[in-house]
Amino acid sequence: MSDILTDIPLLKLINVQKSYSGVRVINQISLSLFAGEIHALVGENGAGKSTLIKIISGIVKADSVSCEVGGVPVKLESAMFAEKLGIRFIHQELNAIPLLSVAEFIFLGKKLPTRLKFFVDWNSLYNDAQIVLKKFGVDHIDPKTTVGRLSIGDKMLVKLCGAFVAEDRKKEAGLYVLDEPTASLSSTEVSRLFSVLRRLADDGRAILYVSHRINEIFELANRVTVLRDGKVELNNLIKLLSVSDLLEAMTGRQVVQTFPQRQTDLPNEIILQAKNLCNKSLKNISFEAKSGEVLGIAGLSGSGRSELLRALMGCDSLTSGHVLLNGKHIKPSISKMWRRGIAYIPEERRAQGLVMNQSVTTNTALPFMRQTSILKIFVNSSALKSKTKAKTSIVKLRSFGLNQTIWQLSGGNQQKILFARSLWSEPQVLLLDEPTRGVDVGAKQEIYEIIRSTSEKGTTVLMVSSELRELIGLCDKIIILKNNELIDIIDTIGLTEKKLLSRCYGQSNRTQ
Repeated sequence: MSDILTDIPLLKLINVQKSYSGVRVINQISLSLFAGEIHALVGENGAGKSTLIKIISGIVKADSVSCEVGGVPVKLESAMFAEKLGIRFIHQELNAIPLLSVAEFIFLGKKLPTRLKFFVDWNSLYNDAQIVLKKFGVDHIDPKTTVGRLSIGDKMLVKLCGAFVAEDRKKEAGLYVLDEPTASLSSTEVSRLFSVLRRLADDGRAILYVSHRINEIFELANRVTVLRDGKVELNNLIKLLSVSDLLEAMTGRQVVQTFPQRQTDLPNEIILQAKNLCNKSLKNISFEAKSGEVLGIAGLSGSGRSELLRALMGCDSLTSGHVLLNGKHIKPSISKMWRRGIAYIPEERRAQGLVMNQSVTTNTALPFMRQTSILKIFVNSSALKSKTKAKTSIVKLRSFGLNQTIWQLSGGNQQKILFARSLWSEPQVLLLDEPTRGVDVGAKQEIYEIIRSTSEKGTTVLMVSSELRELIGLCDKIIILKNNELIDIIDTIGLTEKKLLSRCYGQSNRTQ
């Protein structure tokens, strides 16, 4: 793959500007994307990446911008116009339609095969979807499966497959824009995606790739643009840069990525016990967790990691098995677990955790509205705001105030809202599903500190993460799941990513 295949950019943006409520979020940004090049776009949460992507897609209208496609001036008038220009978008928010089949979702908005010009030819549709999935290297997803039954990672793979489908008589995509596509993918799924992106670039497509994962940028990209405070801070070939160059350009300071270490010894007090947990997604899972212990949950996509947390929280019902809290049997019920001192941060913050059109205060206090109300009827606004201010201060939330609407916050600050909520009543158990998903390096470090300080105060933490470094760096022990069963519990002392990954594949310790 060459660094640049032509002197004329496939897409060129000049002096993009955008303000919200008088606050400048994009300030004279210029960006050139070339055919045959994978161009990374990075920056801390709130740097302007998502706004810039929405301007390119036509969802958001810039205050001012000049745009050229192949050297020809154009106007980014709407999302439909961007598609006509041959631009395809894969946003961080999945927006999946759960009742559609995988095949229907892949070909959503495209002409479906028919019989007698009126009836959908389902066999042809399923076969076409199978071909698309196979081209992408996805052989474990049945095209007839409904989207709602898929894991978050598999939903992203299906969405990617749909974006790569070119419909007859429509302009074939020349530019793909991907916003945090690997946030919920396993290492195997990431490799599949990277192979497809490299193949597209070799075929002359342009790729704009947004990610907080620095290692991905250096593995995949030819060029990188760094945004900071709405401005271009750096634009260069990736081969001319180091990791420290990139981090310093993103943050304006030297960043050392470390995992805060445990400062106290673990007590022997058992807080949480799971005995023979079973449902449609779990098979006979048993374990126990001590006070203050950080217990990781690892496994490949579809292994049952998220489903285990959902069962413990009462989001999914158990068909058999028992959960004990402080030695007492409890029946997991989502309406009661917060009051019992069990807090939960779900995998998909927008779809599962936040009310996007409500305020910082409302979202932070959501499970506790009733217990802080007057006579359990009237909302005690003063008390809610006072405690919200205290909890959001702990997590170092950056916002314009407690009344700011959640959708206006960056992804990292939205995640901090969930942490502020989880710490509201100093929980005994904290369930974390991908706690740093879609979060920049600076916010990640702050979240690591929150997890460590919470555990040091005696809270038991169960943590799912696709980033093996996080599990090894933060956890005391790690549960290994495979095919919805617990196959091992291992200590993190001396553990490497290679060893942990091999255990996730089911290889025994003797083969390592």
